[in-house]
Amino acid sequence: MRIILNTHLFLPEFSGGTETLVHGVATALTQKGHSVLVLTGWDDKDPLEADDQFDEYILDSIRVVRFKRGFKSTGNHGNPMRNDYDNHDYEKGFLQLLNEFKPDVVHFHHFGRSSIKTIDACHHLRIPTFLTVTDYWSICPQQALLLPDGKICDGPVMGNANCLKHMVELTQPKWLSAAVDAVPNRALGVLMGTLKRSDIALPGILGVTQALAKRSATIAKRFQLLTKILVPTQHAQSTLERNGIIADKFRILPFGLKDHGYTKRVRQRNSDPLVIGYIGQFLPHKGLHVLMEALRLLPLDFPVILKVYAKLPANGSPYVDDLLAQIQADSRVVFEGTFANETIPEVLDKIDVLVIPSIWHENMPLVSLSAQAAGCPVIASDVNGLSDVVSHGVNGLLFKPGKAEDLRDCISQLISDENKLQQLSRAAKTPCSLNQYVDDLEAEYQQAVGEKK
Repeated sequence: MRIILNTHLFLPEFSGGTETLVHGVATALTQKGHSVLVLTGWDDKDPLEADDQFDEYILDSIRVVRFKRGFKSTGNHGNPMRNDYDNHDYEKGFLQLLNEFKPDVVHFHHFGRSSIKTIDACHHLRIPTFLTVTDYWSICPQQALLLPDGKICDGPVMGNANCLKHMVELTQPKWLSAAVDAVPNRALGVLMGTLKRSDIALPGILGVTQALAKRSATIAKRFQLLTKILVPTQHAQSTLERNGIIADKFRILPFGLKDHGYTKRVRQRNSDPLVIGYIGQFLPHKGLHVLMEALRLLPLDFPVILKVYAKLPANGSPYVDDLLAQIQADSRVVFEGTFANETIPEVLDKIDVLVIPSIWHENMPLVSLSAQAAGCPVIASDVNGLSDVVSHGVNGLLFKPGKAEDLRDCISQLISDENKLQQLSRAAKTPCSLNQYVDDLEAEYQQAVGEKK
């Protein structure tokens, strides 16, 4: 089969969970004899030439086509909200690629920086289309379903009125944010409904607001055309259903883990410091700040070391700057930077316990599966997606999301109870392999292609 896999960002510059999953799937499908093309977006913050939209490169023998103008489409310079889900330049390039590559299947993994309307093109050509949900982009412009104060959001209400308040707080002056926040959601809902029904594309801030008003319905309408929606957990399915995504196309399919040569090593406490690992990103919803606060709550003489594995963002922010200052000021913290994905067994072998302090509902992060494959216990926020992997007191410990005191207590427990670390390590669960995961995908593809005939 000829298969297109899409994602919003891709290796080697970007190496988050979605990018790693797509790379693993592309590699496995290629090894099975399929012809695979990866179509991806780009972080287009730098100025680009008007005709500099698509380029190509080869990664591990896989052809990658990259769209470089996700937020700065030549057709809608001033509307990054619309360009993130309805980008006309991307659609044109996608159609050309369909005509050239002639895929049997298109498997979407993330529509950010592209266009949801590419589903229309596949439907018109009767190409089976799949979606793997890796975050909540389809119902949340910020992808994480988090409110500005860090609390979990249940999704859009009143025609995306709450989303409007959130976006204004993130992008506009404080006086304007305060003024908009004072308006009742019901009143803003009337405005959003009016903008949603209008067929006239408005300019400026009003146009961005209009794109937000139209976002949910535009996406939900296209999802009805998908062949199947794959989710890693029941919670992910329930969240999408609750927010207007139809239910008859779902399949729960937990992610598979690529075999990088993991060896399950049973951790044991000894006289050495407890080595804690953080493997993630400098993003607020990933919760590194919670871990840093928990570390500060531990006595300075506690035998503990924190190793932070993360890539420094190209563009700083107050959040990142503050975290870096905390890391540099604490002698117990070692900043290790990033690493090649295939070396993760070596990285995990250097730590006693992995901490995943996310404050959003994760979608079964691959690093949690990697830790289990290596016999490394996980201390994680008690949120869906993580609690699907970690059973409290069995193969790890769970703490209330955002509560540094609870996380501190979990770390203290591993130091004070000399048998706990070994007990949790022995109970690590071997995750589903990437090969089995791809076998399931291949069976889905073959069934869809057969039904098309």
